[in-house]
Amino acid sequence: MEYKNMREYEHEEFIKTILNMNENELLEFSKKYGGYPVLFRMSLDPRVRNLPFIQTGSAIIIRNKFKEILLQERTDREMWGLPGGCQELGEELKQTAIREAFEETGIKIEINKLVLIDTLSGNDRKNSYPNGDIVYNNTSLYLADVLDYEIDNIKGDSETKRLKFFKTDDLPNNLMDKDLINAYLKYIKNGV
Repeated sequence: MEYKNMREYEHEEFIKTILNMNENELLEFSKKYGGYPVLFRMSLDPRVRNLPFIQTGSAIIIRNKFKEILLQERTDREMWGLPGGCQELGEELKQTAIREAFEETGIKIEINKLVLIDTLSGNDRKNSYPNGDIVYNNTSLYLADVLDYEIDNIKGDSETKRLKFFKTDDLPNNLMDKDLINAYLKYIKNGV
Protein backbone atom coordinates (compact mmCIF):
# COMPACT_ATOMS: atom_id res chain seq x y z
CA MET A 1 0.00 0.00 0.00
CA GLU A 2 1.23 3.52 -0.76
CA TYR A 3 1.07 6.23 1.88
CA LYS A 4 1.76 9.95 2.05
CA ASN A 5 4.87 11.40 3.67
CA MET A 6 4.16 11.35 7.41
CA ARG A 7 4.33 15.13 7.77
CA GLU A 8 1.48 15.50 5.26
CA TYR A 9 -1.08 13.90 7.60
CA GLU A 10 -3.32 15.65 10.09
CA HIS A 11 -2.91 14.08 13.53
CA GLU A 12 -6.20 12.10 13.63
CA GLU A 13 -5.71 10.80 10.08
CA PHE A 14 -2.16 9.75 10.98
CA ILE A 15 -3.31 7.88 14.10
CA LYS A 16 -6.01 6.05 12.08
CA THR A 17 -3.37 5.13 9.48
CA ILE A 18 -0.93 3.57 11.94
CA LEU A 19 -3.33 2.22 14.58
CA ASN A 20 -3.71 -1.25 13.11
CA MET A 21 -0.19 -1.67 11.74
CA ASN A 22 1.99 -4.39 13.23
CA GLU A 23 5.65 -3.75 14.14
CA ASN A 24 7.00 -4.71 10.70
CA GLU A 25 4.45 -2.52 8.93
CA LEU A 26 5.30 0.42 11.21
CA LEU A 27 9.02 -0.05 10.52
CA GLU A 28 8.44 -0.18 6.77
CA PHE A 29 6.16 2.86 6.92
CA SER A 30 8.75 4.81 8.90
CA LYS A 31 11.58 3.87 6.53
CA LYS A 32 9.70 4.89 3.38
CA TYR A 33 7.77 7.93 4.56
CA GLY A 34 9.81 9.99 7.00
CA GLY A 35 11.84 7.95 9.49
CA TYR A 36 11.16 6.54 12.92
CA PRO A 37 11.71 9.76 14.92
CA VAL A 38 9.12 11.48 12.71
CA LEU A 39 6.71 8.56 13.24
CA PHE A 40 7.17 8.86 16.99
CA ARG A 41 6.70 12.64 17.08
CA MET A 42 3.66 12.48 14.78
CA SER A 43 2.09 9.88 17.10
CA LEU A 44 2.15 12.24 20.06
CA ASP A 45 -0.88 14.22 21.11
CA PRO A 46 -0.55 17.61 19.32
CA ARG A 47 -0.67 19.38 22.68
CA VAL A 48 2.66 17.78 23.66
CA ARG A 49 4.35 17.44 20.24
CA ASN A 50 6.87 20.17 21.02
CA LEU A 51 8.23 18.56 24.16
CA PRO A 52 12.00 18.22 23.79
CA PHE A 53 12.92 14.79 22.48
CA ILE A 54 16.22 12.88 22.43
CA GLN A 55 17.11 11.39 19.06
CA THR A 56 20.11 9.40 17.98
CA GLY A 57 21.80 9.60 14.62
CA SER A 58 24.96 9.91 12.60
CA ALA A 59 26.70 12.53 10.51
CA ILE A 60 29.55 12.01 8.10
CA ILE A 61 32.53 14.02 6.93
CA ILE A 62 33.06 13.01 3.31
CA ARG A 63 36.54 14.10 2.31
CA ASN A 64 38.00 14.24 -1.21
CA LYS A 65 41.65 13.82 -2.27
CA PHE A 66 42.30 17.53 -1.56
CA LYS A 67 41.10 17.04 2.06
CA GLU A 68 38.08 19.22 1.31
CA ILE A 69 34.84 18.28 3.07
CA LEU A 70 31.44 17.88 1.46
CA LEU A 71 28.67 20.12 2.77
CA GLN A 72 24.98 20.12 1.95
CA GLU A 73 22.98 23.32 1.63
CA ARG A 74 19.61 22.39 3.11
CA THR A 75 16.25 23.16 1.53
CA ASP A 76 14.45 23.63 4.87
CA ARG A 77 16.76 26.45 6.02
CA GLU A 78 19.35 28.65 4.41
CA MET A 79 22.24 26.82 6.06
CA TRP A 80 25.02 24.40 5.20
CA GLY A 81 25.53 21.17 7.12
CA LEU A 82 26.96 17.70 6.97
CA PRO A 83 25.13 14.76 5.45
CA GLY A 84 23.49 12.82 8.24
CA GLY A 85 20.28 11.99 9.98
CA CYS A 86 18.36 9.88 12.44
CA GLN A 87 18.96 6.26 13.25
CA GLU A 88 16.21 3.86 12.23
CA LEU A 89 15.08 1.13 14.63
CA GLY A 90 17.48 -1.81 14.59
CA GLU A 91 20.09 0.09 12.58
CA GLU A 92 23.73 0.39 13.67
CA LEU A 93 25.03 3.96 13.72
CA LYS A 94 27.60 3.12 11.02
CA GLN A 95 24.72 1.96 8.84
CA THR A 96 22.90 5.22 9.55
CA ALA A 97 25.92 7.20 8.32
CA ILE A 98 26.18 5.09 5.17
CA ARG A 99 22.45 5.27 4.41
CA GLU A 100 22.23 9.02 5.02
CA ALA A 101 25.34 9.68 2.91
CA PHE A 102 23.80 7.77 0.01
CA GLU A 103 20.34 9.34 0.39
CA GLU A 104 21.66 12.89 0.61
CA THR A 105 24.64 12.75 -1.78
CA GLY A 106 24.35 9.62 -3.93
CA ILE A 107 27.79 8.49 -2.67
CA LYS A 108 28.07 4.85 -1.65
CA ILE A 109 30.42 4.48 1.33
CA GLU A 110 31.78 1.08 2.30
CA ILE A 111 31.50 0.30 6.00
CA ASN A 112 35.23 -0.49 6.26
CA LYS A 113 36.03 3.08 5.09
CA LEU A 114 34.28 4.67 8.08
CA VAL A 115 36.35 6.07 10.93
CA LEU A 116 34.57 7.19 14.09
CA ILE A 117 35.68 10.70 15.03
CA ASP A 118 33.53 11.23 18.13
CA THR A 119 30.01 11.06 19.53
CA LEU A 120 28.59 14.46 20.39
CA SER A 121 25.62 15.27 22.60
CA GLY A 122 24.36 17.92 25.01
CA ASN A 123 23.18 21.50 24.53
CA ASP A 124 25.32 22.05 21.43
CA ARG A 125 23.30 19.35 19.69
CA LYS A 126 19.92 20.97 20.37
CA ASN A 127 17.93 21.53 17.17
CA SER A 128 14.59 23.16 16.51
CA TYR A 129 12.83 22.05 13.34
CA PRO A 130 10.77 24.46 11.22
CA ASN A 131 7.57 22.72 12.44
CA GLY A 132 8.44 23.53 16.07
CA ASP A 133 9.75 20.13 17.15
CA ILE A 134 12.70 20.44 19.55
CA VAL A 135 15.27 17.67 19.72
CA TYR A 136 18.55 17.00 21.47
CA ASN A 137 20.66 14.92 19.11
CA ASN A 138 23.17 12.31 20.15
CA THR A 139 25.30 12.19 17.01
CA SER A 140 28.08 9.79 16.06
CA LEU A 141 30.40 11.60 13.66
CA TYR A 142 32.23 9.54 11.06
CA LEU A 143 34.89 10.28 8.46
CA ALA A 144 35.19 8.67 5.03
CA ASP A 145 37.73 9.51 2.35
CA VAL A 146 36.43 9.12 -1.20
CA LEU A 147 38.07 8.77 -4.58
CA ASP A 148 37.28 10.84 -7.66
CA TYR A 149 35.19 8.14 -9.34
CA GLU A 150 33.05 7.79 -6.19
CA ILE A 151 31.95 11.43 -6.41
CA ASP A 152 31.45 11.66 -10.17
CA ASN A 153 27.68 11.45 -9.84
CA ILE A 154 26.94 13.22 -6.58
CA LYS A 155 23.35 14.28 -6.31
CA GLY A 156 21.19 15.61 -3.53
CA ASP A 157 17.78 14.52 -2.35
CA SER A 158 14.69 16.56 -1.45
CA GLU A 159 16.54 17.92 1.63
CA THR A 160 19.41 19.19 -0.51
CA LYS A 161 19.59 22.50 -2.32
CA ARG A 162 23.17 21.85 -3.44
CA LEU A 163 26.34 19.96 -2.52
CA LYS A 164 29.82 21.41 -2.53
CA PHE A 165 33.31 20.52 -1.27
CA PHE A 166 34.96 23.15 0.93
CA LYS A 167 38.46 23.71 2.25
CA THR A 168 38.36 23.74 6.05
CA ASP A 169 39.80 27.26 6.14
CA ASP A 170 37.11 28.55 3.75
CA LEU A 171 33.83 27.24 5.18
CA PRO A 172 30.55 29.12 4.71
CA ASN A 173 29.43 31.40 7.56
CA ASN A 174 25.95 29.93 7.79
CA LEU A 175 26.89 26.51 9.19
CA MET A 176 24.38 24.28 10.95
CA ASP A 177 26.82 21.75 12.38
CA LYS A 178 29.56 23.93 13.84
CA ASP A 179 30.10 21.59 16.79
CA LEU A 180 30.53 18.58 14.49
CA ILE A 181 32.91 20.43 12.19
CA ASN A 182 34.90 21.66 15.22
CA ALA A 183 35.17 18.04 16.41
CA TYR A 184 36.54 17.13 12.97
CA LEU A 185 39.01 20.05 13.01
CA LYS A 186 40.23 18.97 16.45
CA TYR A 187 40.55 15.40 15.16
CA ILE A 188 42.70 16.39 12.15
CA LYS A 189 44.77 18.76 14.31
CA ASN A 190 45.84 15.67 16.21
CA GLY A 191 47.43 14.31 13.06
CA VAL A 192 44.80 12.39 11.12
